[in-house]
Amino acid sequence: MVPPVFSAYARVLPPTYDREDEQRRHRWSEIAACRGVALTAGTRFDDLVAGSDRWGRPSDGGLDARETQTLARVLSSFTHTPDQAYFCLWEGFGLAETQAWEDRPMRVRTTHRAYHLLTGPVNAAPVLPAPVAWRCASLWWPYDRAWLVATEIDGYATYLGAGHAAIDAVLADPTLDAVAAHPTTPLDPSYG
Repeated sequence: MVPPVFSAYARVLPPTYDREDEQRRHRWSEIAACRGVALTAGTRFDDLVAGSDRWGRPSDGGLDARETQTLARVLSSFTHTPDQAYFCLWEGFGLAETQAWEDRPMRVRTTHRAYHLLTGPVNAAPVLPAPVAWRCASLWWPYDRAWLVATEIDGYATYLGAGHAAIDAVLADPTLDAVAAHPTTPLDPSYG
């Protein structure tokens, strides 16, 4: 998801949504504290909840706008180009905004996916193409390539490659659930 070209990596863990009240979110750290489990790069969601549906599930395919906003705020300090960033939105989201861009030539293609390419400041990450609480860009990075944020469409965790200082800042932010990772950290098979 993130190439092995950065000096440090992290995995950002999205909130889960209560089955009975979709407005109620649960953080992984809250679940881990309740269950007496430590969060690590290898923590799998199904192991964390141990078969319980009490906490619901994370939404797949994108980091929530709230966490994306925090991540953008933190990462803006670790680039020389905070006003110039790239955002890849998966064409298959089915959003009215992205369907209107069907014939737009600005695209990024990977082996299994095609994305609309947008540009803007790093702080636009949570509002592209419009504020959608459960969706953010699948890939985003600043012009100077100081870091890269990636969320697999069929997964739920967001991966980040950056310098040590940026990763340390993300890990230290109390409003994010994030754990240090490595390029070889396997994707969590609990989802997707």
